[in-house]
Amino acid sequence: MQVRYDRSTGQSTTPDEGADLLQCRFAIVGLDINAIERNYSDVFGNLRRRCISCTVRAPCAVDLKRDPNNLVWEAYCPNSAALNALVALTELIH
Repeated sequence: MQVRYDRSTGQSTTPDEGADLLQCRFAIVGLDINAIERNYSDVFGNLRRRCISCTVRAPCAVDLKRDPNNLVWEAYCPNSAALNALVALTELIH
């Protein structure tokens, strides 16, 4: 699923910003990070831990900066399946 995301903060995203990378991914797929954290705290905690300890944060940061709508991240992101499942879940309940 491709979702338009027009993120223009004027600042580059660095690999050290693990939490920011996750927040960006949530926005790109159209998930409310606060609602997921509130309603699915265990799932959110797992997503956050995986993102912060991820070994491919540098490519993630580059992909976010170059083209945040490119779906290539799904091939390497350890959270891609969970994020896509959350998208499907939220579409079912709305």
